[in-house]
Amino acid sequence: MAVRAAPKPKPKAKKAALPARRKVAPAPRKLVKLSADDLKFRDLLVAERDRLEQELREIETRTARMNETERASELSAYEDHPADLASETFEREKDLAIGESVESLLNQVNTALEKIERGTFGICDACRRPIKKARLQAIPFATLCVDCQDQLER
Repeated sequence: MAVRAAPKPKPKAKKAALPARRKVAPAPRKLVKLSADDLKFRDLLVAERDRLEQELREIETRTARMNETERASELSAYEDHPADLASETFEREKDLAIGESVESLLNQVNTALEKIERGTFGICDACRRPIKKARLQAIPFATLCVDCQDQLER
């Protein structure tokens, strides 16, 4: 008996190839020449960012210590007085609220620093007019001019 050769596989019909995805390089950042005022505000914002980050670390450390103390007291046979537990709960909730506020401020500061890098710092997000320097000196991360902020708060 003769051995037959295995039939050649039929070439598969080619599917319509999807266009190859190209990696898109990020758009090159425009180098914005910073004015003396922008440099001053950037220094203020960097200092504020550092202060807020330090404050967040301190809050996280306190919260971690409270959690360790709480775990240790759960294991002890000594019962805590309900007032002590309420005080600990109050302090933890206060730290969490302060932490959220600090994180919000930190986000605003980081946004202001990004605006400096893009060259849009000091421009009102609502009306696109310049924000007065006196306002920026008081609140360097302000995104609205006084008039637009007043409208927002009404």
